[in-house]
Amino acid sequence: MRRASRIPSIAALVSLALTHPVAAQERLVEGVELPAGVAAEVVAFLNRPDIVRFDGPARIPEGGVIDGDVGVIGGPVTLLGTVRGALVVVNGDVEFGEAGRVEGDVTIVGGRVVERFPSSVAGTLRVYEQSLAFAERDGRISFRGGEDDEERGAAFLWGRSRFMIRSSGTFNRVEGLPVLFGPIVEGGSANPWRVDVMGLWRSESGLTLDADEMGYLFRAQKRIGAEPTLLLGGSYHSLISPLASEGVTDLESSLSTFLFHKDYRDYVERTGWSASVGLQMSPITVRLTYGDEDHAFVPESSPWTLRRNDDPWRPQPLVAEGPLRTLVGELVLDDRNDPEDPSDGWYLSAQWTRGLSGELTIPAAIRPTEVGSEPVIVPARSLDVGLTAGSIDLRRYNRVTPDAELNVRALYGGSLDGDPLPSQFQQALGGEGTLPGYRLFDLDCGARADRLELDREPFDDDEDASNAVHPYYGCDRTLLFQVEYRQRLPVDLNLGDEERDGWDWYPIIDPDLTWIVFFDVGRGWSESDASLDTRTLTDVGTGLQVGDLGVYWAWPLEGDERGVSFFVRLQRRF
Repeated sequence: MRRASRIPSIAALVSLALTHPVAAQERLVEGVELPAGVAAEVVAFLNRPDIVRFDGPARIPEGGVIDGDVGVIGGPVTLLGTVRGALVVVNGDVEFGEAGRVEGDVTIVGGRVVERFPSSVAGTLRVYEQSLAFAERDGRISFRGGEDDEERGAAFLWGRSRFMIRSSGTFNRVEGLPVLFGPIVEGGSANPWRVDVMGLWRSESGLTLDADEMGYLFRAQKRIGAEPTLLLGGSYHSLISPLASEGVTDLESSLSTFLFHKDYRDYVERTGWSASVGLQMSPITVRLTYGDEDHAFVPESSPWTLRRNDDPWRPQPLVAEGPLRTLVGELVLDDRNDPEDPSDGWYLSAQWTRGLSGELTIPAAIRPTEVGSEPVIVPARSLDVGLTAGSIDLRRYNRVTPDAELNVRALYGGSLDGDPLPSQFQQALGGEGTLPGYRLFDLDCGARADRLELDREPFDDDEDASNAVHPYYGCDRTLLFQVEYRQRLPVDLNLGDEERDGWDWYPIIDPDLTWIVFFDVGRGWSESDASLDTRTLTDVGTGLQVGDLGVYWAWPLEGDERGVSFFVRLQRRF
């Protein structure tokens, strides 16, 4: 159905057409879940009698003008003309032509911006990844299932609630699969709030719910104001967190662990609470977080994997344990035309961490010796909790031609005051996420050249589990520089064009085929007498990316091993 409720002649300006999405180019509102308040706002907008509303794909030709607010259900929308009002698109993508312009605000729910120019949106652009479940009756839109929508949860006077079961983080060699479960309550006002009350079950603990081996996450969030937006948050938690992401996504790390018995990350247990306050004023977000946590070492366990299931896991590094109170400052500046597949713009993410007080101690361990010799005890030692650490991730994306990009990235992480850091704040380079021509953790300042023994039990109480640990995680400081050239190839991979062979598919499957060449250089430094600085490593490589899937080959330019490394990524390198 198509309905134009204000201007009868609008049908002359709008023609239905299936678009061919290329790279997504939107600025996402923080958090991908759709707040109940935004869902209510969108439904109310679409039910207004004074808007122009279209159902299905829509195209506003160049020179066409719609005088008023516009709502589109289903999309995609190709906007080559002008909308003199607000635009709301539900469950569809939006593509702006160079002359396309919306003079009001743009809200996209369950879609993305396929192409956008600096003058495309005069007001505020909001993009939410989560689609809207709705029902339509007699031209009116409502949440699916009416007032008691089962998908969005039960409605009540001051909000909505639902019960959620989802994975938390990655499938990993410590927990197996961590699963969060519990109710989520959301306020339905224009300034939404949200409360999560979640238990955390770890598959390695077995089918019984043992409180000693479970975690939890109680979290509250509140947004105040349109823009600038005040961000308030707090949590009470017991979680196992990665020490660093090593440049790979949660999905990539999970699949690698389950399919190939290769976990890209190391972990620390954090139990405590935090409170944060922030300010969001596009394209800048700043946040200050106070945390009061207990950090603890967690040994690897024995989760089942598809291959090499009998092989031992890589040992965990020995982290400093005990209470630690920190103050963390964060700054994000993101004016990229697309956070997932950018072709133009700047991205800056900076974080500063200051230790305020606490008592961190590296546990005692045993250094293995030859048979018949007395074991060497490595005594426990206390660390200075007044650490100052941070990271800076600076990227520049440049479109040099309509189909080519030249992108650069500089990444620094580690100590900011020249003092050694506990393992949980150290950095390491090497592997597919940073220097793909080299092995994982090749630049770790010698951390994995040594092994100790620690008397700890894994989650599943496996008596045969190894007690081996590495003495620390990596370097106190690392620096990585990356540059890549991307060229979109003139190959049509469209599988959903309704004008071809009578096919009528939606969503359209039209991935780009992109050729990539890249160069990386990295180095690490140690501030401790117990470890050494690394050498500088460089590599070059090439690859092909089809949609989000990329296959790559990398060659190391330093060291004795000069063989080619082949790897697969499920997103861009950076």
